[in-house]
Amino acid sequence: MTDAAALPQLDGRLMTCGGGFETWLQYIDGFTLRHFCAFELLDDDRGRACLEAYHRKLVEAAVANGFGVINEGLHYRTSRDWGELIGYSREGLAEITARGIEFYRDIARDYHSEATPMVIGGCVGPRGDAYDTGRVEDAAEAEDYHSEQIVTMRDAGAEMVSAWTFSNVEEATGFARAAEGAGMPCMISFIAKGGRLNDGATLEEAVGRIDDATGGGPLYYAVNCAHPTEFAPGLGPGGWMDRLGGFMPNAVAMELLSLCSLGHLEDGDPEELGGQMAALAARFPHINVWGGCCGTDARHIAEIARQVRAVRDGAAVAAS
Repeated sequence: MTDAAALPQLDGRLMTCGGGFETWLQYIDGFTLRHFCAFELLDDDRGRACLEAYHRKLVEAAVANGFGVINEGLHYRTSRDWGELIGYSREGLAEITARGIEFYRDIARDYHSEATPMVIGGCVGPRGDAYDTGRVEDAAEAEDYHSEQIVTMRDAGAEMVSAWTFSNVEEATGFARAAEGAGMPCMISFIAKGGRLNDGATLEEAVGRIDDATGGGPLYYAVNCAHPTEFAPGLGPGGWMDRLGGFMPNAVAMELLSLCSLGHLEDGDPEELGGQMAALAARFPHINVWGGCCGTDARHIAEIARQVRAVRDGAAVAAS
């Protein structure tokens, strides 16, 4: 069982993570991703080189600003239903999952230090499409489904598992129970434009219901795959906010389906995004994970890390 207490984001360390790099792979590197499955590029020489270049630039941007990194993202769709759609057997998925963890371990080994810790994470996406979910499974079904992927990542050496772009409480509850059953620390990140999930629950309601159903199982919650102007209105007062631990925004305010069908990358203004995240850092001093999602790359991470770091360093000086 992974020691959750050893994770640096729980010990006040500023950390980042990158997700949504599928848009970069499609529009900048020119790959066609079948069902948004980036993991199969590990089987392509140029694909692997592009994945490594993207991730190393992101990590270097973080390290330059004194941030650690939660290295994850490739496993977003290494679950059974998505793998079957592109021809992977369960054995094939397990094998490429292990290679994905090793991919991140190789990168982390080159940049880890006491000041910039590197965590190896396992990223889990929803069973269905994040925006067009179709039938919503209950928590028991979700627990059974996600357990297989979580155990595979645990056995491959992941130190934690992260649910990204979850949009209904039942599936998130099942994921948290699956992680607990596997002895894996977990966090859950929601799509919550306007402060609501696709199932209608507010962020506050979602956090409360999952905590009640799991005994406060997740280490923390987060919001991703939306721009700060889209999710910030849902961040209100109340003790539930103490359970939020990270924000991973899109580069621009636009529906994901639009971002994935434009034919070009919408990357917004990295400096402006950094400023918006810095404002949130001043507002919520307990939050330690500041990453990116669709449309973001090393430029955005550099600005987010630089400006969030400035806020935190300024607050520390003022308090001394």
